[in-house]
Amino acid sequence: MKIKFFTYLFLLIISVDLKAQILQPTQEEKLITERFEYIRQIKKYVGELYWKNFSTNDFPGTIVYFSDSASYFINPLPEMKDKVSKYSILYNDYDWNIWKLRMPLDSAKFVMETTFQFDPKTKGYINYRTPVLFCSSPELTKKERIKINSTQEWSIALMHELYHQFQYSNEAILTYVLRLYQEKKMIDMDSMQTIYLKNQEFRDTLQRENELLKRAVKASSIEEEKKLFTDFLRLRSKRNLAYFKKKKFWIETPENFWEKLEGTCLMMEKQLKENFKNIKPTEYIVKNDPMYEPGFVFNESDPSEKNFYTELSDSIPYVGATGYNMVQLLEKNKVAYKDNFFNYASLPLDLQLKYFYKIK
Repeated sequence: MKIKFFTYLFLLIISVDLKAQILQPTQEEKLITERFEYIRQIKKYVGELYWKNFSTNDFPGTIVYFSDSASYFINPLPEMKDKVSKYSILYNDYDWNIWKLRMPLDSAKFVMETTFQFDPKTKGYINYRTPVLFCSSPELTKKERIKINSTQEWSIALMHELYHQFQYSNEAILTYVLRLYQEKKMIDMDSMQTIYLKNQEFRDTLQRENELLKRAVKASSIEEEKKLFTDFLRLRSKRNLAYFKKKKFWIETPENFWEKLEGTCLMMEKQLKENFKNIKPTEYIVKNDPMYEPGFVFNESDPSEKNFYTELSDSIPYVGATGYNMVQLLEKNKVAYKDNFFNYASLPLDLQLKYFYKIK
């Protein structure tokens, strides 16, 4: 998730049709709604599997879906009517509110991201102080991202962003991150990864930290876990202090936040992949979706799939791996980390583990 403005976002245009035309869906548009019914079913399944509240509503916020010729607002907020150009209402079998808009000429070729704005100057944007999920169709995604070749792979990528939208839809989380940005105490995950890649000492220490977390996950006793995690905290504290002395910025504040959100999101994603074969798509998807792949399964024995979540990588923000490994420790010890996850937005994963291990 990134907080930035894309050129395809819709600016304030006072040309709203108060009597929007109601359209019957084309065959392509019927497929769009069936794909999102499939997403809704996946969301419900993984919510029951990992995080109960994730399955309590159809969608946690507005989704903007891009085809090659139009954009579709699914579950738009009422106030967005004053922020978009003329739209039509798309009839669908699920009683969802869907707006159809023309595709802007400067639209991006590919997007799969949850974004929001916080600067008062961006009040005219549809994602001002509200997380909006922007996603390309599976067809557009396949053109730009070779690794996503099926509706099932596309749905996993979308579920990752949908989970972030669920997290940011919580008022405490959204208020906390907005405050951090306003106080200039926050940087995004890409910026943090740049720091990781360019600062050799920072990078080397983080690799040692992550190895300690992985060893703690595999430890056979609570005493060994505690010792390894204590070493992890000591290393982390030294790294954060060294960075502050050089840059006069506490990197631990954004680090803690992104580990919390990205680590739990990756845990959701991993559990979903392991159980994906149990989720049955609608009959319409099976018969009519050209990108649906019959017999599709995730290869859980693939080393790259196993290491994706636990290992540091140059191409993926490091907070994902460190966050995921801490969530593994919380899950391993049945720590009730979900209970105060939202209410205490600033409470990091490492502090919950420190409390659990009773480290002074």
